[in-house]
Amino acid sequence: MFRKYLRSIYIYFLVYLANIIIGGTIVLCSFFIKRASFYNKLISTWGKLNSLAAPGKVSVRGLEYIVPRQSYIVIANHESSVDVFFILGKIPIPMRMIAKEELRNEFIIGTAMKRSGFIFVNNKIKGKSINHLNESFERLKKEGISLMVFPEGSRFKKTLLAPFRMGAFVMAINNKFPILPVVMKGPREMMPPESKLFNRVDIEFDILAPVDTSEYTYDDRYALMDRCYHLMHEHLKKMHS
Repeated sequence: MFRKYLRSIYIYFLVYLANIIIGGTIVLCSFFIKRASFYNKLISTWGKLNSLAAPGKVSVRGLEYIVPRQSYIVIANHESSVDVFFILGKIPIPMRMIAKEELRNEFIIGTAMKRSGFIFVNNKIKGKSINHLNESFERLKKEGISLMVFPEGSRFKKTLLAPFRMGAFVMAINNKFPILPVVMKGPREMMPPESKLFNRVDIEFDILAPVDTSEYTYDDRYALMDRCYHLMHEHLKKMHS
């Protein structure tokens, strides 16, 4: 247990250091540069630095499914607060994430996220999230930046994969963007949602074949959501068996 405490202190130090350096650089640059795509490499570097700090090895499969310069709606299962490190650091796609409104006020990193194009939503206000997503996404879409969403909405769950929320699938249909499913195994064991300590665990990271949305209409949104849920759930079961 003592080693786990020391390991966790070391990781937190590196994470906060990366937040201050990378986040501070983004905040300073944002006073002069408004173009969201300028911050792509800084954000991927932030993810890589933080994922390097995490204990355990990371294996990534399915990179061949990614088409260069193609924009996606990326969806992933939400396992832990460390998920974002691996997604931003290991997937070679310029992307921004949907973040909870509470993160907007986080020291330095909240301001950096806002100014570089991350989208904040208040899940407590029902019925407004999808409209807000569509409005905020216009800036990213114009610059060829993909959007990453955790369709489960929360990492606090008792099932392998919690029911999905609709927003990501409506956005994919409205913008005719393919959906890129990502399935992770290990982040929950590395840092359980109810814990603040890091365990040494290897991470498996599978990118699945993109789901074409060009033939789907708004009326098909539930069918698209169910299809993606089934694909990810079946893959997760195989990874855990």
